Amino acid sequence: MKRIWALQSTPEQISKGISESLGISTIVSDILVQRKLREPKEVIEFLHPTVLSLASPFCFQPMERVIQRLTLALEKQEKVLVYGDYDVDGVTSTALLYKVLTDLGFQAVAYIPHRQDEGYGLNEEAVRRAAKANVKVIITVDCGVTAVSETAIARELGIDIIITDHHEPPELLPEAFALLNPKIGGSGYPFRDLAGVGVAFKLAQALIQSLGNGSSDFQIEINLLDLVALGTIADLVPLVGENRVLVDYGLRQMEKTCHPGFDALLEECGLKNKPLKAGQIGFMVAPRINAAGRMDSAREGLELLITEDSARAVELARLLTKENRSRQDTEQEILAEAISLIEQGPLPRVIVLSANHWHHGVIGIVASRLVERYYRPVFMISEEGNEAKGSARGVPGYPVLEQLKTQDSFLIKYGGHTAAAGFSLLTENIPRLREGLNQQAEAFEESLFQEILTIDRKISMEEVTAGLLHELEQLGPFGFGNSGPTLAIQGIPMYSLNAVGKERNHLKFQFGTHGELEGIAFRIGDRLKELVNTSRLDTAFSLDWNTFQGKDKVQLMIKDIQPQADWISKDDKNNKVWQEIAVAQEGYEIVWLNGHQLFPNQWDSEDKKRIWVWDTTQNELRLQPWDDTLFRDYFRSEAMNPPSPHPGGFRQTEGLGLILGLPLSEDDFEAGIEKFAGLGISQLALLGSREVQEEKIRKQCNYLTREELIQVYRELRNLASERSPFEVRLTSEKEQDWRTALKVFEELGLVRCLGGCAKVSLELVPVEGKLELEASVRYRYSKRRYEQALNFQKTLLKTITIWGEKL
Repeated sequence: MKRIWALQSTPEQISKGISESLGISTIVSDILVQRKLREPKEVIEFLHPTVLSLASPFCFQPMERVIQRLTLALEKQEKVLVYGDYDVDGVTSTALLYKVLTDLGFQAVAYIPHRQDEGYGLNEEAVRRAAKANVKVIITVDCGVTAVSETAIARELGIDIIITDHHEPPELLPEAFALLNPKIGGSGYPFRDLAGVGVAFKLAQALIQSLGNGSSDFQIEINLLDLVALGTIADLVPLVGENRVLVDYGLRQMEKTCHPGFDALLEECGLKNKPLKAGQIGFMVAPRINAAGRMDSAREGLELLITEDSARAVELARLLTKENRSRQDTEQEILAEAISLIEQGPLPRVIVLSANHWHHGVIGIVASRLVERYYRPVFMISEEGNEAKGSARGVPGYPVLEQLKTQDSFLIKYGGHTAAAGFSLLTENIPRLREGLNQQAEAFEESLFQEILTIDRKISMEEVTAGLLHELEQLGPFGFGNSGPTLAIQGIPMYSLNAVGKERNHLKFQFGTHGELEGIAFRIGDRLKELVNTSRLDTAFSLDWNTFQGKDKVQLMIKDIQPQADWISKDDKNNKVWQEIAVAQEGYEIVWLNGHQLFPNQWDSEDKKRIWVWDTTQNELRLQPWDDTLFRDYFRSEAMNPPSPHPGGFRQTEGLGLILGLPLSEDDFEAGIEKFAGLGISQLALLGSREVQEEKIRKQCNYLTREELIQVYRELRNLASERSPFEVRLTSEKEQDWRTALKVFEELGLVRCLGGCAKVSLELVPVEGKLELEASVRYRYSKRRYEQALNFQKTLLKTITIWGEKL
């Protein structure tokens, strides 16, 4: 099926502002803006992720209670069971938490159920065995949020259940001792998309910060991030926000891992001592861990990650490679059979396939392959006698879990995410499930099942350079939720085309009038005859390095190539909104009022309903309704004794806008005025200082002078001379300035953050030569923003009347 190419549109002014502020190309700034990064400070955090931006694990509302219970378990030497899942996320979660608990002195045991014999999640038999073994606490990782009956049984048996999970919660939650899941309402945690291993890491962080003494590698948080990254990449959670930070650090930590099993696994994959990318981990490392749990038991994968015996690690890594090959063979057999079944008839909107000899452990992978091939939601089912187990994968816009819920009368059990889910049902109900899902799919627009290739940016052939690739690499790590940018060249000249590979199923292109640019397209060898005589082609691609004889050359990794692509444009909704506002504002004229003559104590409730306030000291530009606390905070005392009953100074029927403080830039100012205009308010009053407050602006811009940064660095050196690593407690008085300084130093490679939140563990990195602060994007941007804000506010105070005086 020919794909439609959808070209993203970009608000040019916003992109240009980011490009100029941060010194990046407009190609990259366009892509960043399309990914909803509209402010330079957001872009800086994205391009330079840091663990200093991670939220405290104690943001989880029950975390204090969890630590108190585990502290008691440590004191009384009670047995603690870490109960995981058999996929990579579950195995890494189990290994991580087990390592930390045992390192802290707990009597810990790790357990992962057998996929075929026990199935997913906490099960009653395992709970009863744990009770007989005198386990007093069970910590679930990557599972447990649906274990209502199992949790009740554990409580009856005198076991406290602490659930750490990240799956969508059901309406009825287990009555556990504590439940850590960022997707639960009121969890307290600000980032909801953590993987299971991410939630387990948060518990590990809290344990280390509360009970650790830094006596070993596993009490240093950053040394755990290779495990966190592996589980996060494998579980296909969005690589944005905190996940991006965890994976970025984790990939670097893998290169110097302190886990013998991880080291052996990288050696087995041919990745040891090489810079690592998320795609390599997802396609080469994770499948080996997954293979054990899919084909038999995940315990070999778990043992690999927790062993301290290097020889045993090598043995296990080789064994997992062997199991992975077996998994691949089984997968190919099932895939070929599934394709044969599908192509016997017309392609349905939802593909539902089943057989009694398919291995349940690999049908999820096969479902993903079928989605790639047919661009349809796929439900693969393994029949096991009277009961069957299935795995589902969706396409963008098709909510898999939600669609399963519509068929819950046929299902025994189900759970998962928007994009993927697992389920079980009676074998006899499979035809009803197939019919029901396809009936439900009729409600979706037909376009949902037409594959659209999103093009981030159209460029020219001349813009394909090593410099552009270096810039694009800063947008990584790439994966689900942060895909590698897809670029396109329209009508690129083709110089030559050849089929390559053992089976000649790949195509290699030379582009340009002299073949100066090369590209490779995998698995489309059958299109050679179609393309070979075409002089110009529309080409969609990502960029990567092709290394040959020690030389790096830019190469096009072709995603689609057509003699003439079918193009559509994706309108930018935000841009449309502002266009509509601009039309509505035609003839809009501001009336500036004298703030000194506004008397809020004379306004009744109806007046106040027509008053909107913009507090410029807040980080985000938003308007809020009138708040009575503003009366004492912003209005002068003489306004409390007005000369007449209703001298409010504004036309009450038309509303009033109050601007508290001074905006930092002309863009902020104009955006605020536009927001007032959108509410139909043209009467405005600016309530602020008579003079520019430089210290206040500096704080708002997070700007530290060179002298201030040097002073902080000297204090860090003094601490490092006494002990390394050392700790810095970020007290409320110095938290913002010191955190800002640490981010600048980390970006410059002067300091390494090892973990912590309120109390941060640090190492100084030896450095030679002069401290070049201008090399830090954070420093350059904050300095520039501060200087621009100073100039703007001085200009504003010269042109706007405040308290009735022209300043």
